[in-house]
Amino acid sequence: MASDRPFPGQAIRAARASGLAIEVTISDLQVTADIGVYAHEHGRPQPLVVDIILNIDAPACDALEETIDYQHVADDAHALARGRTALIETYAMRLAERCIACPRVQRVEVRVSKPGALRGGLAGARASLVRSAA
Repeated sequence: MASDRPFPGQAIRAARASGLAIEVTISDLQVTADIGVYAHEHGRPQPLVVDIILNIDAPACDALEETIDYQHVADDAHALARGRTALIETYAMRLAERCIACPRVQRVEVRVSKPGALRGGLAGARASLVRSAA
């Protein structure tokens, strides 16, 4: 059970004060998408494999509100896959934009692979965004 109390220990408080970042990852997320540029791909759901790396500020306490809900990120990936997209590059960019919109996310990298794109190979795209200093 999560607690909203601060983490114990002077070292953790000092690390957070010095800008400690946490990496949250989602790996091998399987989504089905209407994706592709060729006529034979239109309207034919295809599998995508999505990996997401989110860099966030260290949480101040042991509570979900202090981090990012990875289920919400996965839900965004599935929601994007339901819309028609021509390029995996576009899909990766749109998902990265959704992730960086969360104020806790400082940097995001989205990798998307399309297993059926090539005979004997795997096609993929990577999108990275960094929150600009305001």
